[in-house]
Amino acid sequence: MNDILKIYQLQLVAFSAMWLILPRFSALLIALMVLTTIIGAIKRKLHFNPNLTIYTMIILYGIYVISLFVFGGWESGPKLLEYKLSFLMFPLILSFSPGNLSIVSIMKGHIIGCLILIVIGFYHGLSCSVEFGDSFRCFSTTHFSQIHHPSYFSVFLILSSVILIFDSKNQIFKNEFVKWGVLTITILVQWNLGSLSGFVTMGVLCILLPGVYFIKTKKGKPLILTMILSSIITALFIFKSEEIKKDFENAFINVQSYFNNPREFVKYKSYTPKGNESRLILWYAAFQICKDNPQGVGIGNLDTAMERELIALGHKNLAAKADNPHNQFIQITANLGVYGLCIFLFLISYLLYKSIKYENYILFSLMVSLCIFCMFESMLQRQSGIVFFGLWIPLFSLFFNHKFTAE
Repeated sequence: MNDILKIYQLQLVAFSAMWLILPRFSALLIALMVLTTIIGAIKRKLHFNPNLTIYTMIILYGIYVISLFVFGGWESGPKLLEYKLSFLMFPLILSFSPGNLSIVSIMKGHIIGCLILIVIGFYHGLSCSVEFGDSFRCFSTTHFSQIHHPSYFSVFLILSSVILIFDSKNQIFKNEFVKWGVLTITILVQWNLGSLSGFVTMGVLCILLPGVYFIKTKKGKPLILTMILSSIITALFIFKSEEIKKDFENAFINVQSYFNNPREFVKYKSYTPKGNESRLILWYAAFQICKDNPQGVGIGNLDTAMERELIALGHKNLAAKADNPHNQFIQITANLGVYGLCIFLFLISYLLYKSIKYENYILFSLMVSLCIFCMFESMLQRQSGIVFFGLWIPLFSLFFNHKFTAE
């Protein structure tokens, strides 16, 4: 491999770890990769070779750009397009990737980055507990995960866990005990994050992965045993933590109340709704916008439309917080209309199909994670989600035939 290809590979490995720890430097790191790609293309060491996934991601970003010109929203639209630029830049960078690109080293970089994030989280927790003396709160949720929102940190760790589960040949960590130790850590730290979406995703994957794997291969005892163990740990998290258990109970009560009478649920309240209650109200308001604007309102106009809808429902305090819909499917529909949603759903469906066809269970897990997290968060509105999925989706699309085995 000549120098420019080595630099291309090393930059991807370094980025997969460094952006997790220093997200503010993401733009600079991406710019360096773009420069390397341009030099490699000029020297004819890197050749443009896109695939359907890359084309779809580029088209989706293009629709966001078109929506700005069609619907306006120039005050916030250009800034939002800048936030989403990773969803365009990584597909373009990876469309020039060399044929001998090593995804194993890039995955290892991601896991090492996650481990450093965990160490930083415990440092923040210790600092907090020394200052305030509340050890439980200091080692949980946003007190523990200060660099990224806990939900995003949770999905980072889920990818790390799945990679290690399927790394039967110990390509990430040569030592078996190190591998299982790191896997245990990536699972246990989910308790510190307390992400409801994370626990739901872990539970779903514990059911789906062994089933799909067994259907495709007719084997998988180690995988099944690992997933059973993960299920037990997940259940212990839920039933042993009063905070997590309360979160599940509140979610169930609120959802039940909403479906019993949606209009009554979203009516004006004397207090400011929080947590799952506010999320359901935001969904309702955003859905009304989608229903009234099937073509979408454009990338720069949704905040204004949400504020107007929430005020009409009597929720001035929620409107003042300028929250997004907290559901990526609704968010895309409100921004880009039904056509934008169809492209997004096509991307997810296509990658799920390809991952099952080629038995790429890491990609399968990534897409299942995206689906579940997108139900509860607008995952592609913050840099943490845009960069993460913007990198890994096109990267895995280059390796449909590459898979770890659980045997």
